Amino acid sequence: MLAFVVIYRIGTHAPVVETTAIFIVAALTDLFDGIIARRHGLVSKFGARADMIADRCLWAGTALAILWVLGGEGSLGVAGILQLCAIMTREIVSTPFAVVAVIRGRAFPKARYVGKLTTFLQGMALPALLLSIYFPVWAWLSIPLSTVLFVTGLCAAWRYIHDVEP
Repeated sequence: MLAFVVIYRIGTHAPVVETTAIFIVAALTDLFDGIIARRHGLVSKFGARADMIADRCLWAGTALAILWVLGGEGSLGVAGILQLCAIMTREIVSTPFAVVAVIRGRAFPKARYVGKLTTFLQGMALPALLLSIYFPVWAWLSIPLSTVLFVTGLCAAWRYIHDVEP
């Protein structure tokens, strides 16, 4: 639910610090719900799938809102667009394969460490990028994270593609 709040706030140009805080709360709840589920033996196939879908709604929804709203008005700039693409490398590369996998009924393979790492790093990089648009000092974090995410995103996409292709 918080994904929709974040997307709405980006679209309405709500204060960026508050919007970023809501994004971070959403990302932390995603992190902790998985930890709690594993610790208490509440892991299920449905929960794993719902978690993956919720992740994509938050990450991809936020990235698309940033691109659409801030890129469309020019405040994102070419460097910001490149960072956003690097942050979302996994999704950009794997989406065509995910569509085919959904059709084949194989869209939800076992979670891999590189995928979890990519998701975790995206949870830091997206708010850093959003803050850097309004507060350039945040580029010291968003640029290195974007660079690392380009690499981990490619690795995670490759693992995903390998896992869903017969």
